[in-house]
Amino acid sequence: MSKRDIHLQPRMAKRPPFTVEASGYEPVPGETIPRRLPQAKDGLILRPAEDVTTTYDVFRRSARMFGNAKAVGTRRLIKTHVENKKVKKTVDGVEQEVDKQWTYFEMSGYTYKSFIEYERLALELGCGLRKLGLEKDNKIHLYGATGAHWLAMSHGAASQSMTIVTAYDTLGEEGLKHSLIQTSSIAIFLDPGLISSLGNVLGDVKSIKHVIYNTEHEVKQEDLDKLKADFDYLNIMSIEDLRKLGEENPVDPVPPSPEDLCCIMYTSGSTGPPKGVPLTHKNVIAATAGVNEIVGPYIGPSDALLTYLPQAHILEFMFENLCLFWGGTMGYGNPRTLSDASMRNCKGDIREFKPTILVGVPAVWESVKKGVLNNLNKASFLARGLFWGAMSAKSFLMTNGFPGASTGASILDAIVFRKLKEATGGRLRIVMNGGGPVSKETQKFLSMAIAPMISGYGLTETSAMGALNDPMAWNPDALGEIPASIEVKLVDFPDAGYFTKNNPPQGEIFIRGGSVTTCYWDNEEETKSSFTEDGWFMTGDIGEFDKYGHLKIIDRKKNLVKTLNGEYIALEKLESVYRSSPVVGNICVYAAEDQDKPVAIIVPVEVALKKIANENGIEGDTLESLVHNENLKSIVLKQLQSAGKAGGLKGIEIINGVVMSDEEWTPQNGYMTAAQKLQRKKIINKFRADIDRAYGKNKPKARLHMAKDAAQRSESQMSFWSSYRSLTPKTRALFGVGLMAWASLGLWFSPQVEGAMGMVPSAEEKEELERKLALRVSRVEKGN
Repeated sequence: MSKRDIHLQPRMAKRPPFTVEASGYEPVPGETIPRRLPQAKDGLILRPAEDVTTTYDVFRRSARMFGNAKAVGTRRLIKTHVENKKVKKTVDGVEQEVDKQWTYFEMSGYTYKSFIEYERLALELGCGLRKLGLEKDNKIHLYGATGAHWLAMSHGAASQSMTIVTAYDTLGEEGLKHSLIQTSSIAIFLDPGLISSLGNVLGDVKSIKHVIYNTEHEVKQEDLDKLKADFDYLNIMSIEDLRKLGEENPVDPVPPSPEDLCCIMYTSGSTGPPKGVPLTHKNVIAATAGVNEIVGPYIGPSDALLTYLPQAHILEFMFENLCLFWGGTMGYGNPRTLSDASMRNCKGDIREFKPTILVGVPAVWESVKKGVLNNLNKASFLARGLFWGAMSAKSFLMTNGFPGASTGASILDAIVFRKLKEATGGRLRIVMNGGGPVSKETQKFLSMAIAPMISGYGLTETSAMGALNDPMAWNPDALGEIPASIEVKLVDFPDAGYFTKNNPPQGEIFIRGGSVTTCYWDNEEETKSSFTEDGWFMTGDIGEFDKYGHLKIIDRKKNLVKTLNGEYIALEKLESVYRSSPVVGNICVYAAEDQDKPVAIIVPVEVALKKIANENGIEGDTLESLVHNENLKSIVLKQLQSAGKAGGLKGIEIINGVVMSDEEWTPQNGYMTAAQKLQRKKIINKFRADIDRAYGKNKPKARLHMAKDAAQRSESQMSFWSSYRSLTPKTRALFGVGLMAWASLGLWFSPQVEGAMGMVPSAEEKEELERKLALRVSRVEKGN
């Protein structure tokens, strides 16, 4: 049986080790020996096939091999439905009624181009660019949302050895101007909605001569007229006009060499001006080879990949080229039209396209999980019991792995989880998380209920290479193997106590190999600070290798914050844990250096927040009115604290305050990058007053914190014996808790301890313990 025919399940069916020490290296103090995928131990794998060395080769080969099969599918917008409603909103402490618009979309079904038709489109676009006067090594800027025309323009450019420059459509005018000037781009392909932004920066950009607009979106004639009037030297045309120009003026392709520049990708710029990352065809193709070696055996022409992440993100660009290589079908979607909830008179992209492979970011997966739980809570008691019973049974089968476990899991999939799978199209075989850490709880939940979720890790500088989980080596506790095109080593980071001599070895992740760039575009300072002379890229991420040889990320240098007590906390790690709470739609954890604990700013899930309000008798029928309710904030804070403790966070990692936002965070309003990463500085500046209030209402004396931290340690999954031993004599004295009293508190706070000891205190005993604890805390607070 081919691996493509296997019904994949969330279990580790393959045997480790999944990475090995590379050949030919001697130990270096403060570093690990570089590790590689076992099949690349003696030499990195840089091509997915012998005849594929450039992205030009990818689409030409796919046309030869897969011919008239479906290559790319798109939907057409039929109508936009706008609904207006009155909602209550608190402005400067005063409740007001304001108008709010909800937008819904009505779309056509998918229509497809075959591999041969797609090849013809790309070649004709390349010929059209040549007719405009562009030549080898000229640069074409791609500035738009994800779509089939974007990819075709990239391949059209490659067919004539031209370089594409990519920038997120949410980069902003300053970022657009920066990337245009720095690369001296001659032509730009963009969505019609971005024409006015282009017009606002062209006064400072002298190199642009040709503007090509996308016809997949509606164009306003007045925008075109204004652009032409303001810059009469521009040649402005549609992509269809460019295609016809190429059709009428054919020229031979000018195939690029592997060393030619494929693209200059601009980062989303969350920490400063966007940096240009030059990637050769060799870099991009090496990345496809690295991924193909791990997941290629499971994917083929019968698979369908729903594409909706930004193509200006290297992960999406690389995966779309891989999908062409595999002969799979790509269906283009949009983050706003993925689910049925935002549609009218049609299905969302997922149910309409029915993908077998789905790539997403943590926010997408948390949203899917919370949608499932919301629907489940509306089901009957019997249905809920059946679902959770099946989840427990499948988890047991996958964990123990005895003969017949996969068959049993498949039966549960067919009977219990069938309707849930249908909500995601009914054909999903693999889902992949990238762009940041997803909570373990969410990964396990979706892996059991829908399809195995594998994780990936990489950066623009490494062509998205870093780590990737083999579906048959499923491991929710790590990211996965090292792709075959790179090698990875860990280097000591003493500031935070990460050393390669630790067990397991820990340190900053350094990456080198065929898919790694050598520099930043026209930015010598950043290049020197990020690349070593012998070709290693210093990621800034802190990692370790587990016992299976899988790489895991445990921290990030720039998101490590030292708190008042001198200990470091990792913001992204905390966010991945707290994000699993049903009430959290999005979250930004903030830790002030003059405080000993962090606070959280969240975008709540409206349905979940209203449910909490109703259960606690709190009035308010809109998100805008609820987020400012102090009683509701206190309840939400307790829920988040419980989620943190359940996720194994330490006392100093448990948030001590919460701020709730009534506005969704998106790339459009600047709170997220186009790669769906937090714009921390902007979020913190926006909510600075609320953050200060959250800290002000939760700023107990240091000694009181010591007492409460003791209780929180007891609440964790540690035994009360180890938690008691972890207290300093001073803390024990301040809290006034002896060994037996501590054991009693452990019984009160920890259901796990109750069960383990076989002792359950009565209600009266718990009440007495609570009274005594309150008295102790009061005395500590007063300094007695």
